Amino acid sequence: MRIASLFSGAGGFELGFARSHDTIVLNDIASNARDVLRHRFPEVALIDDVRSIQADAIDTADMIVAGFPCQDVSIVGGQRGLAGTRSALVEHVFRLAAATRPSHILLENVQSIRFVHGGRVLLYLMHAAEQLGYSWAYRTLDSRAFGLPQRRRRFYFMASRDFDPGEALLSDAGNTLPANSLDLSLPVGFYWTEGRSGHGLTADAIPPLKTGSSIGIPSPPAVLFPDGGVKVPTIETAERFQGFPEGWTEAAPPRLRWGLVGNAVSVPVVRWISDRMNSPAAWDRKLSSPMPDRPMWPLAAWGNGRGLRLAVNVQEAPNCFELGRISYGSYTWADLSDRALNGFVKRARESRLRYPEGFLERLDTRLR
Repeated sequence: MRIASLFSGAGGFELGFARSHDTIVLNDIASNARDVLRHRFPEVALIDDVRSIQADAIDTADMIVAGFPCQDVSIVGGQRGLAGTRSALVEHVFRLAAATRPSHILLENVQSIRFVHGGRVLLYLMHAAEQLGYSWAYRTLDSRAFGLPQRRRRFYFMASRDFDPGEALLSDAGNTLPANSLDLSLPVGFYWTEGRSGHGLTADAIPPLKTGSSIGIPSPPAVLFPDGGVKVPTIETAERFQGFPEGWTEAAPPRLRWGLVGNAVSVPVVRWISDRMNSPAAWDRKLSSPMPDRPMWPLAAWGNGRGLRLAVNVQEAPNCFELGRISYGSYTWADLSDRALNGFVKRARESRLRYPEGFLERLDTRLR
């Protein structure tokens, strides 16, 4: 297929589809993202502002892909939904789809799109696809199930004009991931920037990578190792935690690389979707039930494009998942500063959050 990529970021969609499909257009408003895209895809046309893209720039594309901005649908963002200026840019996906009629549309975003702002953003996606005569399916998938040591639940929405998208996204009903059972004999990931209202504690993996502060200050999660060390991943390790090769974003300014990686789509998940599109299979209608009302939509669903909408009981990991684990990989790390760690411990002790027995004490030991 020929792919038109909008909000391309670090190029995760493009790398994930590269084995069997060709990207013909890239787009990103951020200059640091364009630096990476030019470096990695020098032969592909690159357009900066999605609002300026005209139909003739992508009219030969078979698929539009977009990891559209998440700030207005993220739990930690303003939760303004389509009233926000950033997530509302997804409207340009459907503007261009209406003009060019590609066979497929594939979108990615945070999984909270199912319920933030009363679920209206997801309702808009379903309605916009149906207005164009596309059937659709969506599914929540966890990047950790694809061999990445990062607990990262993300929403993937596929709309298709001449193909049942359920045959790609829903045909593998999947399995449940192991419970997040914390054990101090294994690495424990956590958000050192938090502590009072959240902590992101994750067994043998990190919680989701974030973009850092609004002025580009990186804040990757920390990891408490069994030997008492408290470390943060290097940018090269963070790239690997998203499925990129080390150094993938090296064309961008060093501080801004973190935002690109934190915003990126996980490459192995896209590769799995690509493989499923190449080898579609029937999905089990017995797993479906009538679509519930808002404000919280189900983890996965399907629509025929003509008004029928069904919730589908599939899991966040494919059947043959490979659980990503820090303890199984060789990664590079840097020490978390005493100042940062001391701030986290202080906030954690002042909070009402529950921490595993011995966790904060082990952090205290590192500070002595």
